[in-house]
Amino acid sequence: MRSPLILMALLLAGLSAPAQILIKNVLIPDTEQKKLLTGYSVLVQDGIIQRVDKDKNFKALPPGTTVLDAGGNYLVPGFTDAHVHFFQSGGLYARPDAIDLRKYRPYAEEISWTQSHMANLLRRYLSAGITSVIDVGASENFLKLKDSLSRKSGLPLVRMTGPLLTTWVPAPFKNLGANSPFTEMLTEEDTRKSVRDQLALHTDFIKIWYIVTGNDIEAGARKNLPLVKAAIEEAHKNNKRVAVHATERITAQLAVEAGADFLVHSVDDEVLSDSFVQLLKSRKTVLCPTLVVAGNYGKVLGDTYHFNTHELNLAHPATIGSIIDYPWPDTALARMYKASLSSPLQKARQKGTDSIMALNLMKLVNGGVIIATGTDAGNTGTQHASSYFSELEAMQAAGMNLWQLLESSTINGARALGQEAEWGSIAKNKKANLLLLEANPLDSLANWRKIHRVMLNGELLDPDTLLQPGPEELVQQQLNAYNAHNLEAFLEPYAADVELYEFPGKLLMKGKENMRKDYLFITRIPALYCKLQNRLVQGNMVIDHEEVWGFGPKPVYAVAIYIIEKGKISKVYFHQ
Repeated sequence: MRSPLILMALLLAGLSAPAQILIKNVLIPDTEQKKLLTGYSVLVQDGIIQRVDKDKNFKALPPGTTVLDAGGNYLVPGFTDAHVHFFQSGGLYARPDAIDLRKYRPYAEEISWTQSHMANLLRRYLSAGITSVIDVGASENFLKLKDSLSRKSGLPLVRMTGPLLTTWVPAPFKNLGANSPFTEMLTEEDTRKSVRDQLALHTDFIKIWYIVTGNDIEAGARKNLPLVKAAIEEAHKNNKRVAVHATERITAQLAVEAGADFLVHSVDDEVLSDSFVQLLKSRKTVLCPTLVVAGNYGKVLGDTYHFNTHELNLAHPATIGSIIDYPWPDTALARMYKASLSSPLQKARQKGTDSIMALNLMKLVNGGVIIATGTDAGNTGTQHASSYFSELEAMQAAGMNLWQLLESSTINGARALGQEAEWGSIAKNKKANLLLLEANPLDSLANWRKIHRVMLNGELLDPDTLLQPGPEELVQQQLNAYNAHNLEAFLEPYAADVELYEFPGKLLMKGKENMRKDYLFITRIPALYCKLQNRLVQGNMVIDHEEVWGFGPKPVYAVAIYIIEKGKISKVYFHQ
């Protein structure tokens, strides 16, 4: 229940973003001291935290100061996703090196989509309480886009590398020019020059893709090591930290010994030794486990991925739709993947890999290594924004407690970039990127989603208003939920007083609650699937030509006309 004082403060905040805000009567989980601070007040001025005091009676506040009595709600730092890729959409077409569908969707079209939707994806992160995202592998064009978006208000903090420095470039990513996410390391001098070239692009840090080909992993790792060392030395010389993709123990060890600051994946080929754990702790190397991304490829291409309500409501509908439509567009290719990924051997391999990563995570946590929460979002099946909570659940299942998860999801992301003095916790002189939660985040992960307000750069925002999906997004969102057989997600885009008609004007039904009763069938017909044949968008109207399976041996063909008003689907006209 929102108190009148909170509502009044938010009304004032909505009229104009005040230079100064006082948040009174909050509980603050102090991740560094592992204790809950009760009865505190936080003073924010011009987007920076000025004071954090207990039971302080502030007097003579400047005119225009917004005073928000939080009523004992919980104030936490905004969450950080420490591993994303904006050059990847999360959809079926994101990685042509994994499944090549470029004849159905040219890769240039895929890249263009991700660039034009980066701001949209960032708002989705923010609505989930993620106020900072770290892109650990981008391109020249995405660095320019990041600089452009950084001048806009209402978007999370973004930190980004340039193209990944690597000794191997997958064929689909060659000859992409300024859109290339890779730069090949050929010689030590070329590698150093590549690092210097990224400095001019305002890269925030450097990323190495430490890939070894061939059967002798250690020999390959040591062969590439001089190039890795050259990149790290040149980056550090220019005061840039270095993130490294290294999933084998030997590549991770050599990278850390060479000075890597941030390992962006788990080691998944062997159980870590105590000496390895001590190496990371002594070097203060941050590690991001990314537990779910590899398995998501198997689920998507094996056609076993099932989106939950949270994902269907939060992730971008276009990328979710591409995955739900699988095995389209190439059913023959999909059959090959499904057969391979459903084999007992492949399932056993994935289970073994998952077990190793979970075991290694807890060895690192118990050994005092800094762990940062990150998703590798953008890879096929790992959605921007919504995958964050799947990753948290996997980390918790591995054994991390809520205190550890909160630290990993806030200050440790900043530590990965050496920016913990600037953001990531609630302390004087840090950025006021905060979340006001309605329930204790130390009781359950579910409470992390109960976000009352987001504070971004000192401005109070209602998370429910951050996403303003357009007509096509709303229609695709309900179509995805229909095909996912998820009634609650299906109803979400509809207005409470929605009207359904038989074209041209016969009223069939009115109200979302009546829809809830009449559309129960979508949860009860396993073969139900609506394949979009064509779509026309005209202003606030979307016209879909549909092929619907599940009501007999043959499909039903229909036209659905959706009218969108005030951000919801208000009317639907059906014609067969």
